[in-house]
Amino acid sequence: MALRPITVTQLNDYIARVFESDVLLMDIAVTGEITNLKLHSSGHVYFSITDENSKINCFLASSYAKALRYELADGLQVVVTGRVNVYRKGGYYSIYVRSITISGEGDLAAAFELMKEKLAKEGLFSPEHKKELPQFPRKLGILTSDTGAAVRDIIKIVRQRNELVDIYVFPVKVQGEGAAENIASMLDLINERRRDLDVLILGRGGGSREDLWAFNEEVMARAIFRSEIPVISAVGHETDFSISDFVADKRAETPTAAAEMAVPDIGEILKHIADLKEGLNKGLSSKLRYDELRAETGLRALRDSMLKYMEDRMSLIDRMKIVLEENDPHRIMEKGYSVIQNDEGKAVASKDDLRDGEYDIIFKDGKTRVRISHV
Repeated sequence: MALRPITVTQLNDYIARVFESDVLLMDIAVTGEITNLKLHSSGHVYFSITDENSKINCFLASSYAKALRYELADGLQVVVTGRVNVYRKGGYYSIYVRSITISGEGDLAAAFELMKEKLAKEGLFSPEHKKELPQFPRKLGILTSDTGAAVRDIIKIVRQRNELVDIYVFPVKVQGEGAAENIASMLDLINERRRDLDVLILGRGGGSREDLWAFNEEVMARAIFRSEIPVISAVGHETDFSISDFVADKRAETPTAAAEMAVPDIGEILKHIADLKEGLNKGLSSKLRYDELRAETGLRALRDSMLKYMEDRMSLIDRMKIVLEENDPHRIMEKGYSVIQNDEGKAVASKDDLRDGEYDIIFKDGKTRVRISHV
């Protein structure tokens, strides 16, 4: 005897009650690869997870999606946790997801590359957005765990290098759920209320990729990009790279290196000043000796030039003296010549200049007055 037929709605309601009464299906974790990822404008996320032989649809409500620590993408291997639910109207079932974690180091690396590529395309890593670190900062801010070794190392190195810098520590979570949001909100708060700070160090000590993941999250990266105070990223060890390293104004290999980068070494500055002073003194001494030699050479040349000039003038004077002596009228008159002068004292050079009157005749041993009555 055939069973009495039921409606489609009744069948789906029955299946839904069966699913809802199964304890295993109410809290289940399923691993698989994300496919067909769709981000709805409402904030809800729709996707499927697959393995080699099957797939299942998943739904992630916007309230849970906001808490995601990773950028979802097709191809990521994930573990979803939630409950299996029947969509009565459509007649299919799916996992209503409460949380998603990426499984495996390989998938964490893939998530890192996806985030890196996304932010790079938006220009968050561009050199033109990088701010220069101040050469002589007066106030330094440190964002890290107040109980970790990193903050102690940074303070120790800063104090060894520079006693003039004021240090301000801003405790933040550096790993686990909510760490990235905590760092981002602290960065925004510092930029709002402590604009007097010259530079910020953001970092922590080493750890696993999971431990360092807060520094790879988008909310933290955008807060660093928004910061008007220069930020040094110092996360993990030398070989560890995070998204914060790429978006920050400077990347330090370790927190210790960040401290050395942030503040100048007063001892080195004083040594440099002493070296400059010594070099300046040596330079001035050399310059003074050089100028002395130049002055001595110049004086010698001037003296030699003046002596030559004087010798030339004396030689000329001697020649002129000879000429004057040879043309001295007295010497001529000693040979028997005399000079006739008129009343005006001018020599009479021609007989045509003679007139009746008195003249002086000058001899070598005196003169006599004569009168000419007839020419």
